[in-house]
Amino acid sequence: MSYQYQEVSFTAADGFELKGALYPAATGEEQSSSTRFLVIGSAFGVPYQYYKHIAAFLADNGISVVTFDYRGISHSQKGNMPADNILMQHWGQLDLEAAIQFVKDKYAPGNLYYMGHSAGGQITGLAPSSVEFDKIVIAASGVGSWRLWPGWQKYGLAAIWYVIFPLVLTAQFGHYFSSKLLGPIPVPKTAVKQWLRWARSEEYLFTPKHGLDISNYAKLKAKLFGLTISDDWYAPQEARDGLLKHYSNCHIETQFIRPVDLGLNKIGHFGLFKKKQEIRRGIWQPILNFLND
Repeated sequence: MSYQYQEVSFTAADGFELKGALYPAATGEEQSSSTRFLVIGSAFGVPYQYYKHIAAFLADNGISVVTFDYRGISHSQKGNMPADNILMQHWGQLDLEAAIQFVKDKYAPGNLYYMGHSAGGQITGLAPSSVEFDKIVIAASGVGSWRLWPGWQKYGLAAIWYVIFPLVLTAQFGHYFSSKLLGPIPVPKTAVKQWLRWARSEEYLFTPKHGLDISNYAKLKAKLFGLTISDDWYAPQEARDGLLKHYSNCHIETQFIRPVDLGLNKIGHFGLFKKKQEIRRGIWQPILNFLND
């Protein structure tokens, strides 16, 4: 199915050009002073086209959506920053910030929303203007610290962080890293290495030794909806709660979804935005209800 969208581009504060897509609200609401816009922050190694189904669904229901690729990813792979300088923190500090400024400057929305999938839910507060979000959806996201995984799973994750990924990084040549465990497309190795450093730390990116300015997270006062999938090995409830505690001044509500309740065998980390009628009713509709409330 083809959806109505417009290719867009905007420039981060350091001059890096980012590519994305705009899904305009189908109701004509985009011409009104009460315009509602949602920015989607992608998962690690996931191109913006992956979110076309949920973006079109929200646009059909009166919410314009902007999706985009972080620097070093897919359509935003090339720019004025070499691949071996790109860090995961740049995706929040510079790229998400640029997306927010693009929407504000071009469309002056009456309400500004955000949905962060996986990594996109982790880096939200690194963008200075994230304090302007009225509502935030954190979907299939949590801190990556292996200590929070339940039971034996924590040791499997520790093996990935300390052994498997470092070995694969060493074995792969060039500036990019490819792994189906991480995402469908290559990502800059330097971003992966920073992610691994965070994941080995007790408080992930919030650990003081990483030197990040995380003060913005406590300044966020948005309504926040945290959505977790029971068979999502990447983001169990414990990891989600470890992330949401840093959104300390948001009004938080959560939902735990089991595939069986939707008549499905599995959903997983990447299945919640696929175009299926069960997903639309059981996951997308609660998201829309939250944004409409």
